[in-house]
Amino acid sequence: MKEMNRREFLTLTGASVALLALAACGAPSTPVAPTGKEAELVAAINKVWKKKYEANEVAHEQLILNQDAVGAIRCYGRVFEEANETPHTLNDSDNKLIFGELNGLEDKIRNKYGKDSLAGMAGLSEPSTEREVALEDAYSCEDAAVRAFVAKLLDNSNSAKAEFISIYCPVVQGKTYMTAVVFRNNKA
Repeated sequence: MKEMNRREFLTLTGASVALLALAACGAPSTPVAPTGKEAELVAAINKVWKKKYEANEVAHEQLILNQDAVGAIRCYGRVFEEANETPHTLNDSDNKLIFGELNGLEDKIRNKYGKDSLAGMAGLSEPSTEREVALEDAYSCEDAAVRAFVAKLLDNSNSAKAEFISIYCPVVQGKTYMTAVVFRNNKA
């Protein structure tokens, strides 16, 4: 066997690392299977979503778990987790965490999926005049709870056209909650 010089070794090693990284990412046509609570929740949401599709109330038969927009809900979930309370009155350190998570997210989503691609959100209350926010939906895959959650997701004119869903399940005082945001690809 021919002995390799340092440059050849580094080139082959770099190519191998790149191939391994690509293999680990999976092909774009291979969907990433959600695990745990997210998988259960997506399956439950998609049962309700399919009924909405059959009734011509939504454009797609099911939503695809795509965590590209998760920062839009995770920023608040992290605030609740760190404060270990819900409801919670937002303070300056919360704002720093929220804005740190949201920094650049809107541009990233707009560049990848197009203008006005973010649609409905569920699981978080609107901030009150006193800046109090709350997690609204305890984690549940029971039909009635999921139908109510989907109704919240669809409470936006763009939501019926959604293709993707990002989910974050914050845990506060030992209780799991569900939050989600739906979005679509306006560049397709």
